[in-house]
Amino acid sequence: MKKENFMLYFSTFISGVLITMFISALVTYLAISDIKVFFEVWPKNWFYAALVAFPTILFVRPISVKISNEVSNFIYK
Repeated sequence: MKKENFMLYFSTFISGVLITMFISALVTYLAISDIKVFFEVWPKNWFYAALVAFPTILFVRPISVKISNEVSNFIYK
């Protein structure tokens, strides 16, 4: 595997893990009424969120880059 591909996949993985960790913690905290069960519920929510985030980031990133390029080219002619 090329270094560039490794960096793309690894940075995507790290981003997915960290972003889903914080978002799932907040959403879990807001959704439960008994804070004592937070650490029973949150890890499972985080796991499922991370499973969805990694392929989603890989799929959406090229689209996001294209849109960003088009918008920046329009703004900064």
